[in-house]
Amino acid sequence: MENIHLVGSVVSMLTDPRKRLTVKKYLKRIYYCEEIGDGDKKMLAFFERELIPIPLN
Repeated sequence: MENIHLVGSVVSMLTDPRKRLTVKKYLKRIYYCEEIGDGDKKMLAFFERELIPIPLN
């Protein structure tokens, strides 16, 4: 299974589409992301089905 969201791409959470995340790592089917504008730089872990791509305008 290949990853859909590339490292460095901007995505959002399925449960809260207003939050913008940057994909930092993809390991063993888990995406590790940072919230854009978050000063703490906490890594959040998501499965692919929990993220949606943000279309570029």
